Amino acid sequence: MGPQDAADDVTRIVTAGDSSEDVTRFVPDDDALTVASDSPADAMTVAAPATSTAPGARRAKRTNNAGPLEVGQSFGPRYHIIRLLGAGGMGAVYQAWDAELGVAVAIKVMRPEVMEDPATAEEVGRRFKRELLLARQVTHKNVVRIHDIGDIDGIKYITMSYVEGTDLSSILKKDGKRPIRELLGIARSVIGGLVAAHSAGVVHRDLKPANIMISKDGEALIMDFGIAHSTGDAGAAPNPGVGVLPEHLTRAASHHAATTLGSIVGTLEYMAPEQARGQPIDQRVDVYAFGLILYDALLGRRRVSSGAAAVEELQRRMQSPPPPLQALDPEVPPHVAALIARCVEPDAAKRFQTSAEVAAELDRLDDDGRLIPIARRLTKKMVAAAALLVVLLLAGAIYITQRASQPTEQHARVLVVIADAANPTGNSAFTGTLEPMIRLGLEEAGFITAFDRTQIRSLGLPPITGTLDEKTARQIAVNQGLGVVIAPVIRAGGSGFELELKAYESVTGTVIAETTESFSSPDQALATLNKATIALRNALGDDVTESSQRFAMETLSATSLEAVGEYANAMDALSNGNQPQARDAAMKAIALDANFGSAYGVAAIAARNMGQFQEAGKLIEQAIERLPTMTQREQHRTRGFSYTLKGDHQKCADEYGDLVKRYYADASARNNLAVCLTQLRDLDKALQEVRQAAEILPKRALYRVNTGLFAAYKSDYAMAEQAAGEALAINPAFPQGLIARAMAQHGQGRIADAVATYRQLETVSPSDAVTGLADVAVYEGRYKDAVSLLTSGVDADLAAKRVDRAADKLIALSYAELSRGNRRAAIAASDRALTHSTSPKIRFLTGRLFSEAGDPARARAQVKELNTGLDLFSETFARIVEGNIALNEGNLRDAVAQLTAANGKLDTWLGRFDLGRAYLAAGAFLEAEGEFTRCVNRSGEAMSLFLDEVPTFGYFPPVYVYVGRVKLGLKQPSADSFRTYLTLRGKTGEDPLLTDVRKQLASGKP
Repeated sequence: MGPQDAADDVTRIVTAGDSSEDVTRFVPDDDALTVASDSPADAMTVAAPATSTAPGARRAKRTNNAGPLEVGQSFGPRYHIIRLLGAGGMGAVYQAWDAELGVAVAIKVMRPEVMEDPATAEEVGRRFKRELLLARQVTHKNVVRIHDIGDIDGIKYITMSYVEGTDLSSILKKDGKRPIRELLGIARSVIGGLVAAHSAGVVHRDLKPANIMISKDGEALIMDFGIAHSTGDAGAAPNPGVGVLPEHLTRAASHHAATTLGSIVGTLEYMAPEQARGQPIDQRVDVYAFGLILYDALLGRRRVSSGAAAVEELQRRMQSPPPPLQALDPEVPPHVAALIARCVEPDAAKRFQTSAEVAAELDRLDDDGRLIPIARRLTKKMVAAAALLVVLLLAGAIYITQRASQPTEQHARVLVVIADAANPTGNSAFTGTLEPMIRLGLEEAGFITAFDRTQIRSLGLPPITGTLDEKTARQIAVNQGLGVVIAPVIRAGGSGFELELKAYESVTGTVIAETTESFSSPDQALATLNKATIALRNALGDDVTESSQRFAMETLSATSLEAVGEYANAMDALSNGNQPQARDAAMKAIALDANFGSAYGVAAIAARNMGQFQEAGKLIEQAIERLPTMTQREQHRTRGFSYTLKGDHQKCADEYGDLVKRYYADASARNNLAVCLTQLRDLDKALQEVRQAAEILPKRALYRVNTGLFAAYKSDYAMAEQAAGEALAINPAFPQGLIARAMAQHGQGRIADAVATYRQLETVSPSDAVTGLADVAVYEGRYKDAVSLLTSGVDADLAAKRVDRAADKLIALSYAELSRGNRRAAIAASDRALTHSTSPKIRFLTGRLFSEAGDPARARAQVKELNTGLDLFSETFARIVEGNIALNEGNLRDAVAQLTAANGKLDTWLGRFDLGRAYLAAGAFLEAEGEFTRCVNRSGEAMSLFLDEVPTFGYFPPVYVYVGRVKLGLKQPSADSFRTYLTLRGKTGEDPLLTDVRKQLASGKP
């Protein structure tokens, strides 16, 4: 994120499309005749040409307003000048024919005499390049495209798309107030262009009506990125926080259309307060200008008419927003007025935080500015707006997958925040018991996902420590892009109590539904709550029959308020990461109601998170026995978690797949489905699902992290790095985000960057950092360094009782020792790993390492244990180890058979690698080449062999040695493969394979 360079104002090209004479004209703002860049001396005066500039006309008389080129001349071999469009002291703009592109373009040239000063020439060249680079980052139909930059005969130039049309400023001056339908069409086009620019890290900084071209077909295009700011400038520092002094503003008043005040650039009339103060800026300054443009266009008049007035008006806007639109024109639709009011908040924190949020709000409105009913918003426009929202928040790195699998008749997803119930009765029985039941009840509608206080952390937010009151709930909903707030109230009324549920739109406050139900005693509260919740579901668009709704929700009122209260306490503790407290509260709920199935599920999750896998297994089985007491969605979740515990990823994927078919708004289920699919090596489908989860909850960092990790496993390292960066922008301390970034950098060969990222990881997760740094050391053949890192890392993990992480490090230690030829130490490390974990993963890797280290007896012991498992993974791993044993014992036929069978069960990188080795040993070079080619192409799977974020890229380099040997067998050139390995591991001289590699290179063989 860095400062911006001011550049000459890009000339606006407008053609009077409605003129029968087709006269091209340049129409600046009334007070934009002087456009300043870095200093008043560097100004460019522009005016409409005094003579006709129709095709074939001779060059206008050379005046201060004439350009350096002649109409009709050739400008280099590529451009033919058609007409002068505008000229000033610095240069001119022409329409020209681009012979190379075969299209008419607008070409901006600088006067040669201006360029005689070396400093000016250097600065102009720098600005031209910057304008080209920034504009080329943005490819969108609503942004004018920059084509080329160059120097011909000492005249610097830049070319851009030539658009026939009229700028919005001219339209407003000529025709005044615009109809709401026309204006909303323009607004949607402009915001689409802004989303594309912002997603590419480009902030315009000078958005105004004169920089919006309306083409002949009515499409709006954004122009003039001349003073644009790139939020991704390497090495840049934030804007200095200089204040705008009154004399600065006064001095700027005479040329306020595009002024610069030190680091302050832009147009005073549309300048955001923080921009005027010289504070760091982001896309919110463009959101502010966008709102003011709509404000002016709706009223049909400008807020200011002179330079001094612009300064005074800016100073007022820095303190308070412009007068409310509806106070000036009651005909302005209220939802449009509310949208604009939020755009033009002086406090940037109160505005829409991104242009994509504005796009999403615009798409909630029909062409007349009325709110589209919430149950009918799944239109093509809604899908497009959702896509735009995700593109921005991921900085352009998420490739949106259209929801083609979802039938068009599905409702739009509805995301709900449930405030804590207001309870003026003082009856503690109602405290914390109503909200989880409302959530479970609402979520029986497939299009609804609800968040009460226990679910807030799933949004990537800190846990709620105080009361989640209605104000806080609404603020969370607005900031997170969640559309609906539920406000429950329980009151004493009549002979008993009254329950009120109100649902309203988070941004506008428009009430969607409000229902009040009476009941006489607390034991009737849950049944009453269910009735009220059904009413809300219907109002939100649920078209399931009421009888079906009631049947699905009867289970929610079958327990007691006391049991529900303990269940809520358990969920709250689980959300806060307090696993023992969560388990204890869940067990209390079970003691109060032995059939409360969901409480068993929470207890199982807590036990599993505490590393008590046997207890977790027993609890989840008890939950399974009580599935009929759960809602349908909870049944799916419980079964899915059960399969996860068992390691049955196929059934896990089936279960979560069935869940998302019915409950398609469940982002968590889609993420869990994606995790299961990665274990099945279906990375394409996994990425599709996690992107859809990100589409539902765009600000959930976890889904960005998983996108990055899955892309890395798929060997798409550029996408992985981008997604990891976006996750870290949301949560800079997310360990898996840093791991994903490091993996992406390592996969691209940027080892120094990967090491730097792992060093950064040390501040948030030292254990993970050690594993990553050790893996880089193994990759480079620095085995001594790896052993030292891993040995100390194991000790630290065991001291902290992180036995699973210690086992992972011991496996890595075993591999490092084996790689440097220390077989005894490798066997000892594998033995130690088994004392801390006997998971299928650890049994598999130790079995393979035992075989490679020459201890087949120990290897076969692990095969025997793996064969007791009933899951796909245990069976596959057992066969790979058996194949490896056969390979090392010279039984090549059996090795190929076992490894082929293993890959048929589950296609893993190690299975392919060992099969290639078996084919090579058998002299089947062509078959070996095929397997090793797969290994190279699927390098991302070697990045983490179990796709579990544990770095293992040190396993990858030997592939190049085997590829070289295969090529020798095929009598093909092999030197490049051996050289690649030598480059990776040849610096330290610790690797035993280097002797053979150097021998092959020295032999002079192909």
